[in-house]
Amino acid sequence: MLFIIITLIIIVLIIFLTILLLPGMAFFNKMSDQKYNADEKDLLTGILTTAISSKEATGEVMTTFVNESRKTMPAKIYLPNKDNIEQIESGAQVLIIESKAGIAYVLPYQQTIY
Repeated sequence: MLFIIITLIIIVLIIFLTILLLPGMAFFNKMSDQKYNADEKDLLTGILTTAISSKEATGEVMTTFVNESRKTMPAKIYLPNKDNIEQIESGAQVLIIESKAGIAYVLPYQQTIY
């Protein structure tokens, strides 16, 4: 009987503390969460870490996001391309045109300042 009473007191105490502290936890989360502001250019560009030697070859592109996280993925040259690009050297900055089945289709990218 004493065990049941102690268990009920503990359960009621836990429920009471949860209800009491819940608004404080919600306020803390609201104040501590950082907004994710990504520039669209950062999401679409990357650096080629492995060269693409032909139109059929696969290289690797690395993108760096605002929060300094990096993502690498296989990369191929986007076809058709009007400049008839057949290869892209390692270290080149590229524009990711699309991504299908985990493969980024890229073209060389030169950032311009207006």
